[in-house]
Amino acid sequence: MRSKRLIFFSIVLLAAATISIAFLLFFRFDPEGAQDEENERVYGRYYAFVCDDRDSSFWQRVYLGAVEAAEDGDTFVEFFGADLSSELTVYELTEMAISSKVDGIMVAGNESAGMTALIDTAADSGIPVVTMYTDNADSRRCSFVGVSAYSIGKEYGRQIINALGDRDRLAGSSDPAAVNRVTVLLDQGNLFYDHNLIISGIGDVLSREAADMSFATDSVAVDDVSPFSVEESIRDIFMQEEIPDVLVCLSELDTTCAYQALIDHNLVGSVYILGYHDSEKILNAINRNVVYSTLAVDTAEMGRHCVEALDEYMESGNTNQYFSTDVTMIDRNNVSAYLKEKEENDE
Repeated sequence: MRSKRLIFFSIVLLAAATISIAFLLFFRFDPEGAQDEENERVYGRYYAFVCDDRDSSFWQRVYLGAVEAAEDGDTFVEFFGADLSSELTVYELTEMAISSKVDGIMVAGNESAGMTALIDTAADSGIPVVTMYTDNADSRRCSFVGVSAYSIGKEYGRQIINALGDRDRLAGSSDPAAVNRVTVLLDQGNLFYDHNLIISGIGDVLSREAADMSFATDSVAVDDVSPFSVEESIRDIFMQEEIPDVLVCLSELDTTCAYQALIDHNLVGSVYILGYHDSEKILNAINRNVVYSTLAVDTAEMGRHCVEALDEYMESGNTNQYFSTDVTMIDRNNVSAYLKEKEENDE
């Protein structure tokens, strides 16, 4: 008898939990007009913001740029997954956005078949999708908001020349016969991004603007499953017999792990790190001469373009296929201005 009661109460509790979750999901993703609970305002349009790393300051700032742009209209932009305790993949979050019948989706894309299928499913459901930073050209996305990979490569190429020039000036001499080793870090989890164009841009600048110097450029796939695995991948590079003269990082996490490894191995001044993104940690590392320079994407502009593309498509059924976002190289010559701006924004 006692066993039957326990089974009965277990069934009741399970049913209650299921109903509660369904209730929360319905009101969390209510397709009949999104609502900003804090301001008690109902919006006419509901856009989903989906990325693969919700803790990244880069994506948080892109999201804020989208929110700021949406404030001028009748649109609510939600950072999907931001309030969830579990880590969901970009595919799961995109599928959730489609099921929630949002009005539009902005997603950090990639060229995988799975992402193509999800974007096409959204299009079949009448939901326009904008890919941001990384594209999925084979899909039916309405627009891509990103940066030119080749232009990024050219910017890094010029910084490589500057860094090695500073090294030679500090040494008081240069060896024309010396081979300058350049290593570019590639994230294994995002090999769909067109790294070849970045490396091509680097090579073109080096061959054209530093023809009197000798370079050996290679790339290393970094295991980006976790910060620990990234650290291990970079440490392996510094444990080799021949270490690079310049290390090019193409993500915020790679940059922070690289400069920490540089400090741990006492290689500051021996290896020049070219970083990515302008987080406060990276800017402070430049200010302390640990990181040579970093490439910053105009995150506010990227977020704004995403909203503009979706709005235009919603209103006319058409929009530009590509929106280009500006990039800026930050080094010791202008880092103080960026740090001051961050301090003022924090006040």
